[in-house]
Amino acid sequence: MRASSLLHKAVLLLRHGDPGRAETVLRAAIASADRDGDAGTRVTARCCLAELLLARDRRSAEAVRLLHACLAVRRDADLDDVVGDDLRRARRLLADLAR
Repeated sequence: MRASSLLHKAVLLLRHGDPGRAETVLRAAIASADRDGDAGTRVTARCCLAELLLARDRRSAEAVRLLHACLAVRRDADLDDVVGDDLRRARRLLADLAR
């Protein structure tokens, strides 16, 4: 399954109250995006997974690594258009953790 389809599935699982399965699907979406070179889906799925992990454990080291990975991705104007909101959310979450 394509990374974007997996991401969509994970969001639906979250909406339907199944965070455990959503986490598994988000991890699959990240792996698929890595394989396919889909930077946009990779950033969005990482940010979503980080937010899910932080909801469970405010001090999640894995979530912090995922957020930093979102911000470290090499971007261009087209990618910024796609993931700009996710990057702002990643910066906000990291700032909140620093408090």
